[in-house]
Amino acid sequence: MAVLRSLAARRWYVLVAAATVSLLLAGFLTTSGDASSTVPAGTRSAAVKTGHVSAGRLVRAATSTKPFVPTAAQKAARERHMKLLAALPKPPLGRHTTTADVAKLRGPQTTLTGSRLPTDFKIFKDSTIPAQCSGCGQSAINEPDTANSGKFIVQTSNWDIAYTTNGSANPVNWLYQSPYSLSSGFCCDQTVTYVASRNRFIYEGLTLGSGAVQGFTIATAAATTPTAWCTYHFSAANFGGTAGELLDYPKIAYSNNNLYVTWNRYNAAGNSWIDTGLARMPLDALASCSGFSYNFLSRNDNFTFGLTYGDSSLDTFYWVSNWYTTAGGSGTSERIFFWPENGTTYFFADRSVAAYNFAGGSCASQDGVVTNWCSRLDPRWETAWISRAEYNAQANSAFSGDTILGVAITAGPGGGDPFPYVIYEYFKLNSLTYVQTSATFNNGFAFAYAGCAPNSHGYVGCSMSWGGGTGTSHFFPGGIVVIQDNVSPTQPWAFSFNVNGAGNASAWGDYQVSQPFQPNVGPWITTEWAVNGSGAVVPHVVTWGRVRDTNAYNRWKAK
Repeated sequence: MAVLRSLAARRWYVLVAAATVSLLLAGFLTTSGDASSTVPAGTRSAAVKTGHVSAGRLVRAATSTKPFVPTAAQKAARERHMKLLAALPKPPLGRHTTTADVAKLRGPQTTLTGSRLPTDFKIFKDSTIPAQCSGCGQSAINEPDTANSGKFIVQTSNWDIAYTTNGSANPVNWLYQSPYSLSSGFCCDQTVTYVASRNRFIYEGLTLGSGAVQGFTIATAAATTPTAWCTYHFSAANFGGTAGELLDYPKIAYSNNNLYVTWNRYNAAGNSWIDTGLARMPLDALASCSGFSYNFLSRNDNFTFGLTYGDSSLDTFYWVSNWYTTAGGSGTSERIFFWPENGTTYFFADRSVAAYNFAGGSCASQDGVVTNWCSRLDPRWETAWISRAEYNAQANSAFSGDTILGVAITAGPGGGDPFPYVIYEYFKLNSLTYVQTSATFNNGFAFAYAGCAPNSHGYVGCSMSWGGGTGTSHFFPGGIVVIQDNVSPTQPWAFSFNVNGAGNASAWGDYQVSQPFQPNVGPWITTEWAVNGSGAVVPHVVTWGRVRDTNAYNRWKAK
C-alpha cells in the first residue's frame, strides 16, 4: 500500500477500513477470492494474458482560472476526432428483441407531479461550472464524471478538467487544467474516480492520433494535489493488438487492490470493430508511479463492458454485457463476468432476463419543439453495482437470502411507453440467479444514460438525463437524481428532477456516472448538464442524499 503522508489521509483510511468491515459483517460484500470453488451453475471460464508497463511520467498540469482555449490545431484535431467517433460502425448484432417482444410496463411511473419526493430527500450542493471563454465551452455530448475527497473535487467533461480545493465554498471556486497537459493526443471520453484506500484520484482520457498516440491515458494524483499527475499511456499494442488501433469508449472502476479499465477496439481506420477488452492494474504501483505488470482479456462475442461502480467489488471484480455479437440474445439475456483478484482466470455466465426492446429510440417531443436529444443513444450503456437485498424490495421475498447484483440499462421504446426508459435488472450475486426487472419510466418523456452506485450502507443512488414530451407538452433535456434505499425500496424510487433545461441539443451523451461522496458516509456526487436559454451547455456538479446524511456531509465537506 502506498504510504499515507498526512494525518488527514490516515483518518480517511481508517474511516474506509471501518466502513468496509461493517459492510462485510452486514453481508453486503463478499471477500472470497477463490470463486472457482463455488462458481454458479452454467459458469464458464477463460484465462487472461499479461503485459508490462514502465514507470509513469510525472506531469504538473497547466492550470488556470478559466477553461483552456485549445489551439487552432487542437480544435481541428478535435473536429476530426469527433467525426471519426461518430462514424464508428456498430458491431454485429446477434439475436435481439424488438418492440413486439416487450411486455407492457408495469408499476407506477416516475412523474413530475408525483408524491415520491420524500421531505428528507436533500440536494446538498449544486455547483455550476461556467463556460468563461469563447471557444472552450462545454459540449452537449458532455460525457461527464466527478469524484471527490472531501472538499477536493475533480470534474471531467468534454472538453475540460475542472477542479476545486474548496468544494465547500459558496459559490465553489472552480479552477481548470488543460487535458492536453496529460496527453498531447487528448480527445474526449474522460472519466475520474477517487480510491480512498490509496488516497488517490485516478483519471482516464481517450487519445487519438497516428500510431502509438492512439489509445488512452491513465493518471493518478494525491487527493490534496489534483494537478500533479503520474501518467501512463497505453496503446492497442499493450493489449495484444497493433499500435494505431482505436481503443474507444474507455471506462475505469476499482476493487480492493486493482484498477480495471475497459475499451472497445477498432481498426486504425475506425471502420471495423475488433473486440472488447478489460485490463487489471495494481493500485499500489499506480499510486507510487512505478512500473508494473498487468493482466488483460478480450472478447469478440460481446460489445462493451459495464463495470461495477462505487465500493461494489472487493476481492472479486464484477462486470456485465448485454450486447451479444453472435449467439445469445441482446434484450433477453445478460452476461455476467467475475474475476477473483488473486487469479489469472475469469468466469462468466449467461442469464435470461425479462425481455426489453434492445434499441435506442427518439427522445423528441411530439410537438417537435424538443429535438431528438438522444440521437446518439444505444442500449450498450450499462452500470452495475452490488447492494444488500433488503434495500431492493422489502416486501418481495425473491430478494432474500443473498446479496444483489443490480444492472441499469437504457431500453425502449416499448411496453406501452413511446420513449426510451431505464430498466434495472436484479441478480442474486452468489448464484447469479435472475430475480426480476423494474423500470424508471414515464409515458410522456424519456429517461436515458443512468449511472448508479451504492454507498456505504448499500443504498443505491443514480443520476440520468430526461426530457421530451407528448402532445403539446415538452421538456428540454435536463437531469434527475434518484435514491433506492430502505425508505424507497420499490419503484418509483425517491427522486428529484433537479436540473431543468431551457434549450435544445441535437446530440446528448454518451454517459453519466454517479459515485459515493467521499468519504463514503451517505451522499452521492455526480455531474448533470442542461442547455440554458442562451444555448450554452451548463454542467452541474451535484451532491445529494437524505437529510439523515446531513451531519456526515457537513463533517467532511470542508476537509
